[in-house]
Amino acid sequence: MSTELRSPQDTERWLCAGLCLIRHEDLTADALTPAVPWLLATLAESPALPPPAFIADLGRLVAGIPLAPSAPVPDTQPRLRAAVRAYDDHVLARLAAEPHLETVSAALARLPEALRPRGVAFLVARILTRMGFTTVSPVSPALVRRVLERPPAELLQAGYAALRESGASTAMDRLTEGYEALASAARRAHALLGDAESFTLENLEHLQGKAQRLALEQAVEAAEALSRTLPPKLRARPVSTAPLPMAMEDEAAFPQGGFSSVSNVGSLENLVTSELVYMEDEPDLDLFDVRYVEGELLYYTRDESISVRRRRVITFVLPPSLVDARVKDAGVRWQRVVISMGLLLCLVRRLSLWLGSEELLFRAVFLRAPDGSAPLEAERGLCELLLREWRARGTAEVLTAATLDEVLTDAEARAKRARVDLVLLDASSQVEAALHPSAPRVERHVLDLSAPSPRVLDSRNPDSPMSADLPRAHWEAWTGVTLELAQGLL
Repeated sequence: MSTELRSPQDTERWLCAGLCLIRHEDLTADALTPAVPWLLATLAESPALPPPAFIADLGRLVAGIPLAPSAPVPDTQPRLRAAVRAYDDHVLARLAAEPHLETVSAALARLPEALRPRGVAFLVARILTRMGFTTVSPVSPALVRRVLERPPAELLQAGYAALRESGASTAMDRLTEGYEALASAARRAHALLGDAESFTLENLEHLQGKAQRLALEQAVEAAEALSRTLPPKLRARPVSTAPLPMAMEDEAAFPQGGFSSVSNVGSLENLVTSELVYMEDEPDLDLFDVRYVEGELLYYTRDESISVRRRRVITFVLPPSLVDARVKDAGVRWQRVVISMGLLLCLVRRLSLWLGSEELLFRAVFLRAPDGSAPLEAERGLCELLLREWRARGTAEVLTAATLDEVLTDAEARAKRARVDLVLLDASSQVEAALHPSAPRVERHVLDLSAPSPRVLDSRNPDSPMSADLPRAHWEAWTGVTLELAQGLL
């Protein structure tokens, strides 16, 4: 049976004693000061806290401040001392070895100074969720804020006094249970950090409220889960379009070829260095000036070849009917519309890797309702965050269009100079109507989300879905259509 903090005195002793267990060599008041904003930000997320030292240790770890897990535990009860040692071995050591720690630390460091405590609080909540940790201690936010306003030296003095208390203590028992639960949960957890944490931290400055943050986390988690079901590499289909001149990523870059010859016409950065021997120190006109005026200086000339790549345009169309996919099906962790956002991110990531030799452009087009409204405005904002990396590189766009015919007309025009694929994510019962024969040069893929188990429709034979018509669990159906779409887009 777990121990509860029943009085303000117990809560104060629990908090102060917990701060004295921060894994820092020779813990001082100066070392405790940075932990206060992290604790307050975590308290703002939830009025139920894990052992306070865990928040401080995690904040120091992701901030690049070394911990001291081998430091002696302050004099206290043997059971608490053993629990802290288990926490060192199974939580801190595990976090320090996490492959995503460096990415998460870099994302946190790029945040504005004022947002970093909020980032630490987010990481605390995410790691506890990944571990399935539930032994949090409900506390009074007003009481915790009042205690943390005291000088750090006074907090440490009160904490060490509480740790040395003899006999049974409610605060020490609760602290011991928290450390034991942390170590036990970390042993069971598959991973403590992942792409969702780094992705959310990178976008934390742009997130509008907790609801959007939760949607972003879930979409990235869905993308991770779908990506794990895909093979590392898929074979691309033979292509029929010829290579076309690509747009140079940097207009100031030199041509793709190297030096090919020497000429007396060129720019100074290509000057043959041996020509500098004609320069003299005297103030009068030297031979270098004469050769420059006469056009006799020698310059390297470059091969003016142009880099060519095949062009690919992949357009994801999200019609207003997708609002019907804001439902959660049995056996699936996320709503259909959230998984569809994760599917989009998963395909963009994988296709960018598999088709890296081609000039890619990903377009996410949200259609307006017949009355001109935008029912998917929240999903559009989420998509802009998910594709922010590719949008910054100029390889992705998030747009709005009035009708599907407008999108098809644009795709048909692009198909004259590129291979164009269009993926329609539709949750309406009349999804087959989207397969009308307009824009014949555009490859179309329709993902039917009108039922708990999604399916990919064959654009050449709308009555026959490409997905195998076999009974499958809903999540298995999602992984199946992800593989089918990936194969169809290659």
